[in-house]
Amino acid sequence: MSTGIFRVTAAAAALLAYAAAAHATTLNGTYTAIDANPGPYAPTINDDGGSFLPSPFSGNLAVGQTTTPTVFLQVAPIGGSASVGTISGAIDIAMSITDGSAITAVSASSGGNGAFSANGTIYFNANYQLFYGNQTDCLSWNSVTCTPNDNTTTIGETLKVSFADNAVLDINLYNWSDWNMSPDISFELVSGPNVTVPEPASFAVFGTALIGLCLARRRRQSGPDDNSLPLAA
Repeated sequence: MSTGIFRVTAAAAALLAYAAAAHATTLNGTYTAIDANPGPYAPTINDDGGSFLPSPFSGNLAVGQTTTPTVFLQVAPIGGSASVGTISGAIDIAMSITDGSAITAVSASSGGNGAFSANGTIYFNANYQLFYGNQTDCLSWNSVTCTPNDNTTTIGETLKVSFADNAVLDINLYNWSDWNMSPDISFELVSGPNVTVPEPASFAVFGTALIGLCLARRRRQSGPDDNSLPLAA
């Protein structure tokens, strides 16, 4: 292979690599979690520490891939007696995504608690019930009431976040049940941001044209072939 053709191949490969890179992005954000109606027997909420999702947080996303579920919050009931009974409450979450593109819409999955965005921040909530009588509890992202189910986890809510650059992000929120609850969160980039890259057909035309130019230049440098046709007078 001639040096010229090698340069063309390398250039085409670089363009293809650029197109592939356009399908990945970096997720940056911050969040806070507070008890909506704190009372004397409300749980303690830890929203940043240890193995939890930090705030601010940052990570790389690729289209179609879901991140490993990470502990989002810790909800710890305070000590009490059986006479306390059942305590119900809600946790309000405010999360900002700072990826460089404005949030245009947020929608919750069917049957969820709902979510909305304002000034670049997403607002959503979870409901909890603490059964002090038998030391069980549960947290749900998609229901006001919940039933303890022996510390099993399921995705209770998926928030679909749309951005001005046409990227779409799913935020998966996991239900939880245990006396000390540690619900998870995961992210999936459903579609990446719009970028301007050549179409595959453009790569082929571009590469063919450059290869032709390189071959023509090589032929001029080596002189006419012995069996070439004579030039017209």
